[in-house]
Amino acid sequence: MPTSCVPPLSGASLAVPGRLSGNPLRPGSGPEPSGLDRARARLATRLLAAAGPDGLLRAPCDSRILESALALRLLTVTGVDPDAQERLSRYLKIALDEGAPDPVQEAAARAALGEYVDGRAALNRLLGGFDHFTAVRKRLMFRTVLAELGAHPFPELSSSGDPGETVALFDGRGQQRWLVTEMAALKTLYAFGTGVPHLVTEDDWRVLAPCALPGPPPYGNHLARLLGLLALRLRPGHAAPVRARARELRTWLRGDGGLPFISGLDVFATATGGLALAGAGAPAHTLRALAAALMERQNADGGWGFGRDVGQSDVDDTSYCVEFLRASAPEACGVAVAAAVRYLLGRQGGDGGFATFEPGTASEVAITAAAVNALAPEPGHRPAVEAAVRFVVERQEEQEAAGSFERSWSLNESNALFRGVLAYDSFRAVAPPGHALAAGVARARSRAVARLVATQNADGGWGHLPADPSDPISTAYALIAVSRGHDGPAAPCAPTARGATERAVRHLLARRGPDGGFVSRPDQAGPRPLAYHVPLLADVCALLGLNHARAAGLPG
Repeated sequence: MPTSCVPPLSGASLAVPGRLSGNPLRPGSGPEPSGLDRARARLATRLLAAAGPDGLLRAPCDSRILESALALRLLTVTGVDPDAQERLSRYLKIALDEGAPDPVQEAAARAALGEYVDGRAALNRLLGGFDHFTAVRKRLMFRTVLAELGAHPFPELSSSGDPGETVALFDGRGQQRWLVTEMAALKTLYAFGTGVPHLVTEDDWRVLAPCALPGPPPYGNHLARLLGLLALRLRPGHAAPVRARARELRTWLRGDGGLPFISGLDVFATATGGLALAGAGAPAHTLRALAAALMERQNADGGWGFGRDVGQSDVDDTSYCVEFLRASAPEACGVAVAAAVRYLLGRQGGDGGFATFEPGTASEVAITAAAVNALAPEPGHRPAVEAAVRFVVERQEEQEAAGSFERSWSLNESNALFRGVLAYDSFRAVAPPGHALAAGVARARSRAVARLVATQNADGGWGHLPADPSDPISTAYALIAVSRGHDGPAAPCAPTARGATERAVRHLLARRGPDGGFVSRPDQAGPRPLAYHVPLLADVCALLGLNHARAAGLPG
């Protein structure tokens, strides 16, 4: 097996180097940096300080209302740990006083605290404009969760009145593993809640069984485990393990008394943070250490999950890991990258696109663009790259006609747009002259950058959607694309994109905290469209964006 791998494409990698003048990460490297370079150096230092004993960057998730409400429900129905119940109740009350982030989580908190809520109205406010292929499943999920919390009775969901037909809606086969667990749990809660427990099968109980095992939650997912435990409590003989896991909940509570959605995004943050550090000129030995830590976490199927010990691989994390390994340790990553590439190629759909988790599910623009950036450096994968780029171009055209752009695991329009621009640049770097896709790619790339330039806020930043208040993560994503707003490697940045880049950099530099770091509005979503927050990502994204601005020629 080869021990080396193909390096990233020059000028098309997310780790595009924006050289630090007088790099404080390398003592004695030149004069004192100023402005942009000093900000990048401080961000790089902050990321390096986040490394844990196992070499991964530590990226814990903040507490969230939904999981905290379900945790309080579990402790209440099992009658354990009054102190943890009080901590969770206090967290929920404070969160409500400060303003819940969405109607469903507000309803969940009030229901868990024993207050009256209108669950149906809350669902309509959250999902009324949610145009996504998961919308039907999400409505079913949240209706059942709110029913379990007491917001409303368990509804008869089938128009025919046949409970069996309704229960079929909870079929999670072919989806990611924690979603299979969640749907089995929701099916069980629905069946018992509507008086038809015989509809729960032995297969359902087997799917739920790992939730009752001691230790961290399966797949790093607290939501799936909580739903699984609430369902397992309904099966005779499971009271003791469910109560035991309920007592252990206090070990997972954060300092504010709440429970997070997931344990953290350590793999995702290490791959993306590693790419940011590579672009900032971090020492080679530091990058190799991060690469080694990632290779130790590679799953048996060749992919990576989002966190440590998450055995469910996905295209998103795997693509970022491949990009970072190519950029940081090409002489030692050949075996790992080859296995990851096989994983990625096995996930490509018939439409040329890539789904996040399992083949056969819906392809997504941002995920497909990520796969392009991971696969494009190797000539043997050009057919897969061309099919994927064709998918991204066609889907972008559809979204332009609809007037809105994909928001998926990121709540930002700018996320899918910047990843599309990088994918287009990867394709252009390897496509032969006169390629049939070249003209369409050039037009799509130009329109993506133009969309971002046109939607920049007056303060120089971007928000999740046009006209939303600016935040650092949204701004950093957009900056990656607009700073690359030239029309080909030899052409200068278009004047409008150049001006947008300069304004975005000024905005980001003005948003730094006294410690040089950033605080941002949450960007990640799961279950979509509910936001969850991993604070370290604000620094990661800001450094990526500022690196690209520096590489575009902005003075340090």
